[in-house]
Amino acid sequence: MVKAPDCKWSQRSDKVMLTLNVPNLDAAKTNVNITETAFSFKSEDFELKFDFFGPVNPADSKWNVGARDVQFVFMRKEAGEYWDKLQKGSKILTLKVDWDKWKDEDEQNNDDMDMSGFDNFDFGGGGGGDMPDSDDDDEDDDAIPGLEEEGSKPDEEEEKK
Repeated sequence: MVKAPDCKWSQRSDKVMLTLNVPNLDAAKTNVNITETAFSFKSEDFELKFDFFGPVNPADSKWNVGARDVQFVFMRKEAGEYWDKLQKGSKILTLKVDWDKWKDEDEQNNDDMDMSGFDNFDFGGGGGGDMPDSDDDDEDDDAIPGLEEEGSKPDEEEEKK
């Protein structure tokens, strides 16, 4: 019986990525068809078909077979706003968002944050690195009546008896 593979998807403004969890896939026994509007994948045990939410460029799209999965990169026909979902029509029950690869629209141009200016920040001593030891200069270390350290005045109590 052929079933739909577990799959994950993510996107950027110019491409859409899809990973199908299909272990030990024999590429010679696999049929993949990518058109501008549709995708189909069929192997011995798995099958997946859907219409893309928007147009893609099949000539620039690529796929790679790994030991446990098949990864696809579909180049969008025109870069632009993110798609609401991967496919048109009904929900694919085995499809989930790939949060490991997902980048929000406002993050995608900030792939590597420049941290070079962070090393000289002065946090006002909040980290305590250069602060003096607070026990050295405490002027209000008066004794609290009724509290005594152990062994400090046992002789006085014995003298009163």
